[in-house]
Amino acid sequence: MFTTASAQTVTPDILGHLETDKIREASGIASSVPLKGCYWTHNDSGNKPEVYLLNHKGALISTIKLEEVSNRDWEDIAEGIGPEKGKYYVYVGDIGDNSGIRKHIRIYRFPEPGKMPAEKESVTPDVLTLKFPNGARDAESLMIDPIGKQIYIISKREKEVSLYKAGPLFFKDGDKVVLEKLIKLPYTWVTSGDISKDGHHIVIKTLTTIYYWHRNTNESVEEAMSKPAKILPYVVEKQGEGITITPANDGYVTISEGKNAPIYFYKWKF
Repeated sequence: MFTTASAQTVTPDILGHLETDKIREASGIASSVPLKGCYWTHNDSGNKPEVYLLNHKGALISTIKLEEVSNRDWEDIAEGIGPEKGKYYVYVGDIGDNSGIRKHIRIYRFPEPGKMPAEKESVTPDVLTLKFPNGARDAESLMIDPIGKQIYIISKREKEVSLYKAGPLFFKDGDKVVLEKLIKLPYTWVTSGDISKDGHHIVIKTLTTIYYWHRNTNESVEEAMSKPAKILPYVVEKQGEGITITPANDGYVTISEGKNAPIYFYKWKF
């Protein structure tokens, strides 16, 4: 059911390096629509509750502090539509749980600025609290579906991970939901995922591999991901934990933990 094709060998382009000392454990990346050529990222657990805006070469443009929340275990970030029509939003996934002990996980959402923000800004995000239906799970993949207007999360550590639906994009601050378990996927150690801005391309990455699905019109995310995945080119990074599809749908960008980590761009090779 989930047979895959072999990936072509390819050498990615290096957009730049994370040269700022503020980003030492980049654990996710999201491409921006209104801020063309820019990317959002963040540090892993235990760091400051800050989101960072990078330019197309990986240089730090802005630090956005999220007020009234903490970085318990931020593991992925996504960008997409939200409650106000015509605006884009940043979604931060505080969804990690290495020990499998958290009673709840959280998603933080704030409106994306329509122009380049100042070097330092702050925002109080909307908070969505979630609970897994089958006990605590570690997760590192947060995906925003612009077609079905849903949030998706993929668990990380099981021999066969699971895809969960996390509720509507248009949640209100303080809402609480129980995740809906959808399908199992024959992968493990899934560290990130993304859905394209038009909703027709889906990628997830493990520590060693990137998997891709094309989503047809009138097809849900879970229906698309029930089909065989393709393996896309990927040069294994040390602690590679982030992937995003570009707004132009011309390829995908990956990022890894570590000081001065490179930011790679892969052009689609179908």
